[in-house]
Amino acid sequence: MNLAVAVVATIFGLIIGSFLNVVIYRIPRRESIVLPASHCPACNHSLATRDNIPVISFLLARGKCRYCGDRISIQYPLVEAASASIMLGVFLDLGLTPKFPVVAAFFLLLMTVSVIDIQHKIIPNVIIIPAIVLAVLLLPLQEITKTPLVPLIDQPNWIYSAAGFIIGGGFLFLLAILWPNGMGGGDIKLAAFMGLFLGRYIAVSLFMGFLLGSIAGLVSMTFLGKNRKDLIPFGPYLAIGAVVTLYFGVPLVKWYISISGLG
Repeated sequence: MNLAVAVVATIFGLIIGSFLNVVIYRIPRRESIVLPASHCPACNHSLATRDNIPVISFLLARGKCRYCGDRISIQYPLVEAASASIMLGVFLDLGLTPKFPVVAAFFLLLMTVSVIDIQHKIIPNVIIIPAIVLAVLLLPLQEITKTPLVPLIDQPNWIYSAAGFIIGGGFLFLLAILWPNGMGGGDIKLAAFMGLFLGRYIAVSLFMGFLLGSIAGLVSMTFLGKNRKDLIPFGPYLAIGAVVTLYFGVPLVKWYISISGLG
């Protein structure tokens, strides 16, 4: 039974990944994610059903459009495979529990905005604002059902979610005031969204994000010829920090307290 559900979760993840590719491509271009139907971005030829099979279609077509021969971005199978991996990994970790769809959606959204941020240096409001609203709606739902949904690793009540929201969004908002060209509004809203799910542990996530972002910035300047004026998307580093915090935040904090003598 568990194997069958795992297979279903993986297939569902592939399908979600195919849809997320549409979101990633169209939302930054302010195009509808519904119409027109899937088509090649190079020749605009409508895609047949066999062209839309996640990962498999890309492999069978050898990464090229069947109609015009133009190369298809490797992003498409990677996003589909990553979505399937997220769904399977979260299922294996949590099983069919109320937290399963919450954590899976959290990871899928982080992946989606990260890819968009890498490509376009933006985190669209049309994605992150509804995500914040939905996360807030989970707060009374967990009180009604007596099922802890958010925060995912902190005390499961709205006070800690509110604290994470304020700490995450407020800290980056302060940085944006002090350093106007260094922090975008999308980063602020993403950190606030993450804070709803991580509670006070958003502080760990921010630390990890800044650490990874700083390392990436130094590498870019040293080996890729970038300079401080080049925009570096911060969203992916915040997202990685959130994932690391979700799984390792508590032991990291305990370890820091033990070596610092604060405990």
